[in-house]
Amino acid sequence: MSLANSKIRKIVLVEHEGLRISLNAVGALLDQVGAGNKEAAQSAKAQLNELLTTFLRHIEHEERILEPVLAEVDAWGPQRKKAMDEEHALQRGQITRLASLDPLADPKRWVSEVKAFTSELLVDMADEEKTCLSPNVLRDDVVVVDGSSE
Repeated sequence: MSLANSKIRKIVLVEHEGLRISLNAVGALLDQVGAGNKEAAQSAKAQLNELLTTFLRHIEHEERILEPVLAEVDAWGPQRKKAMDEEHALQRGQITRLASLDPLADPKRWVSEVKAFTSELLVDMADEEKTCLSPNVLRDDVVVVDGSSE
């Protein structure tokens, strides 16, 4: 059973909102981590690991339900799919790198790395919502070209 494009859009948008909540929770601890608070560092590291695991599942979910539809939705679909593939490859590398960092070893560097990742992720989600998840892109109606349905 395939999902309607509007349903795919709603699913991904709900996942994005959950990621934003997790990003804010981690972000709320970063100043304390940067100041050397070890308890905050341990809590932030645990929350970041949860976020990274959730985000990796989100990427896999997008690739499973969004990418196939996105690739076929219009003339720009293949470019959108290629951009998403490239972005996901980059993000997987960032996930691996962040997961390996220890906030207690160098708190200021860890905070800087996490802030950079979270900022990039927020920008990426906003861009994806505009370019890939817009109701103008993911439409449920049938488009007719040259008299035939596509």
